[in-house]
Amino acid sequence: QWTQLPQHNYIDRHVDVKLKKVETLPSEIASDAEFLRRVYLDLIGIPPTPEETRAFLAEPGEQRLKRSRCIDKLMARSEFVDHWAVKWGDLFQNTRKFVGDKGVWQYRDWIRRSLAENKPYDQWVREVLTAQGSTFENPAANFFRIAKNPKVAMETTTQVFLGIRMVCAQCHDHPFEQWTQNQYYQMAAFFSTIGVKEGIDSQEEIVYVKRNEEERNIKHPKSGNIVPAKYLFGDSKGLSQEGDRRDDLVRWLTSKDNPYFAKAVANRVWSYFFGRGIIDPVDDIRAGNPPSNEPLLAALTKDLTDHNFDLRHLIRTIVNSRTYQLT
Repeated sequence: QWTQLPQHNYIDRHVDVKLKKVETLPSEIASDAEFLRRVYLDLIGIPPTPEETRAFLAEPGEQRLKRSRCIDKLMARSEFVDHWAVKWGDLFQNTRKFVGDKGVWQYRDWIRRSLAENKPYDQWVREVLTAQGSTFENPAANFFRIAKNPKVAMETTTQVFLGIRMVCAQCHDHPFEQWTQNQYYQMAAFFSTIGVKEGIDSQEEIVYVKRNEEERNIKHPKSGNIVPAKYLFGDSKGLSQEGDRRDDLVRWLTSKDNPYFAKAVANRVWSYFFGRGIIDPVDDIRAGNPPSNEPLLAALTKDLTDHNFDLRHLIRTIVNSRTYQLT
């Protein structure tokens, strides 16, 4: 017998439709104490103090509004930036092994500043993928210190920002997906114009655009022919092979019309709060790995693009949902 619980936002509406379909009753709303511990750990990475717990439990007023106020306070704290900087630092592989002692702190500070000012996600990605110059003066350029090889840069870009695993197509057409070996090298060609050289300071490196035509090209391993840059999908007409090809790539990648870009990050952020993605693994979006709730993922994706890739808005929407606040 279906018992309708309150629906806080569109997330709950889509979850309820799925629960009815699979004839599963939703859990009860978590207690204030359970919710408080959960939301502290998820948003700022530390449990509430005894004083904070007592104050929240004693706070009068409607439960939903009380919890919403708590969420807003937590997201305004410096620990929120610290906690999420760790997650993004992991994704960007920010370790001493790759970027050195000084580089790791400057890369971290750039990530923290981006989070603190709530930089739109598409702008984040644009700054990373088009970065050049000194890795000390422009810490976003450390992305190419980690991914110096154009094939590695392409595989990292598609997997992290689109949720598409291209590595299988390096030696042959993908056995389980639509991606071909030709497409692998066409995408890698966007990064073949990028070079990395040593800087003046110790551990500093310089990311630059190659000018020598022979160095700028990538060749197909079977035919030996030069492979032109081409988008993984969509119209590549008018795409220039001159200059820095990354500018065109990023315009295509971060477009609201790209069916993978916003979906991939919405799915990834969801996984941080529920332990798994709506598509899981989060970096394996393909026809053979469908979402567990496609309308829900579509709604999250649309909400993110409608709010111009505001990740804080997405996080706030998720943790304010009844779905997140169940036992």
